[in-house]
Amino acid sequence: MSGGAPLPPAGSPLGALAPLGGRRFARIHNVILLATAPSTNDFAKIIVEHALAESEEIRLTVIAAGEQTAGRGRAGRAWVPLPGALALSAIVPWPEGPGRVRLPIETGILLARGLSAAFGIDVRLKWPNDLLVDRRKLGGLLIEARSNDDGEGWAVIGVGLNVRGTRADLDARGLSGATSLEACGVAPALLEGETPLDEVLVILDEGVGEPCADPLPEAFAAVSAHAPGDLLTVADGDRSHKGAFVGVTPEGFLRLATEGGDETLVSGDVVRF
Repeated sequence: MSGGAPLPPAGSPLGALAPLGGRRFARIHNVILLATAPSTNDFAKIIVEHALAESEEIRLTVIAAGEQTAGRGRAGRAWVPLPGALALSAIVPWPEGPGRVRLPIETGILLARGLSAAFGIDVRLKWPNDLLVDRRKLGGLLIEARSNDDGEGWAVIGVGLNVRGTRADLDARGLSGATSLEACGVAPALLEGETPLDEVLVILDEGVGEPCADPLPEAFAAVSAHAPGDLLTVADGDRSHKGAFVGVTPEGFLRLATEGGDETLVSGDVVRF
């Protein structure tokens, strides 16, 4: 792990004062901790652009910020984090072939499963990238990717997670549709200091960027916020699609049963469900 100078083989030169206690991960080679950043995704994209221009390899790297001042959601929408929210971005290889389109759904499944286990709550995935608890938004994903003319590519996986905020705090802010780990009743010890970041890093270390071990339709169904037959409204640019949820394809595309027949949606936002 590094947030500046590389650590010597014996461990962190800061000893117990090292970020995350000097923890080493199996797959994550670098963790960059920033006190504040406009956008961890933008910071990560600078690293990716340099690596592609210089044909350099990037090992799995995570950038985390204590405060993010200009975060973004899908379609360029602003993401205004709650005080104490967790913001991080992971740089992973963007594999050629079918794995490229599956990456967003596979990452969402990984996080829904991992967060549920780590914090003792039931985290669900609203297609394609929102993490929900009791139909309220706990966090979300923003994945941006880039490849060069040779097909070599890297993806930046942005993760935002609401850590602090009681139900009363959120409602007072007009955020009735949001929730947080605190509002979900997570044990206070799991919310202290770097513990939430540590837990998310462990989840990412175990499988980010790796193919889902289970068939994607079944894996998504196990964490889905949608049940078969649920009526969904999906906004995709200027178009709106309405239909009953059927599931997802092996690529992670949304399947709807509509009045005009079955539809498969590659992109969009579920705005009603």
